[in-house]
Amino acid sequence: MSSKLTRQGLCAENTVEVIRVMHPVLFDVTIPFTDTRILIYSVFFAITCALMLGIYLGTRAAEKEGLPVQEALNMTFWGLISLILGARLYAFFENPAFYYAHPIRFLKLWEGSLATYGGAVGGVAGCVLYLWIKRLPIYRFLDVYVPYGFLGLGIIRVGDFLNGTAFGKTSNLPWAVSFPKGSFAYQYHLNHGWIRSDALSSLPVHPTQLYSAIGCLVAAGLLLYINKRRSFDGQPFLLGALGYIVVRFLADFLRDDLQRTLPLGLASTQWVSLVLFLPVVCVLAMKWRMRGKEVAT
Repeated sequence: MSSKLTRQGLCAENTVEVIRVMHPVLFDVTIPFTDTRILIYSVFFAITCALMLGIYLGTRAAEKEGLPVQEALNMTFWGLISLILGARLYAFFENPAFYYAHPIRFLKLWEGSLATYGGAVGGVAGCVLYLWIKRLPIYRFLDVYVPYGFLGLGIIRVGDFLNGTAFGKTSNLPWAVSFPKGSFAYQYHLNHGWIRSDALSSLPVHPTQLYSAIGCLVAAGLLLYINKRRSFDGQPFLLGALGYIVVRFLADFLRDDLQRTLPLGLASTQWVSLVLFLPVVCVLAMKWRMRGKEVAT
């Protein structure tokens, strides 16, 4: 049941556990009395659950915080539109040749290809723009919603794992996973000559999707705690943003699905992290200093 092909001592094995956990199509529903099938993709299902849960919990938290519920819902609507647009545009600029050749794929949201970083930046930008236009307290709204944003991102990463996307580099750690034949990791290893065409699975790789999912769930819990004890408006959001920027930069070194054609051999997501790092640190430091002056006086 195993291939003797190795790369740095790694063995590609086809295990029952791996086949069971990877489900690109989560549900395959046939409409009664017809031949019509409806495929529910794991990534799209995870994104839908993440958005619905995040909006519901965030809006409830906003109401408890004394923020206007209707304005919170309006903000999430425009934030959602901006999130989808940002995620899709980021994916387009990552691989423009593909979308020029298959323009209709730009609209097929259910097939994935929604870049997380583009979605996060786009979603926040849309929310901030709406709140600014309506002259609402920007940081108070963002503080309330940011923990549930991380919760949603954790759910999406589970969807990535089920779909086999965002896979990690080869690893010999006990918790490394192999993806079955036909998966993205399998095709990547085959193209690089690390496995033969008759191999039943990819080489073992870091489950980077699960690393991210666990990290996001931990971040959501910490931010809920910080939000209850925040020293100033914006503290939970800015700390969450800074944490994501730093962790994402480091975590992407473990991923093998990212293009590294930019300077220093970094992925585009890592360059985005570098660009965002200094502004977020400066705003956070400024807010903390202003809070210190208020306490001193």
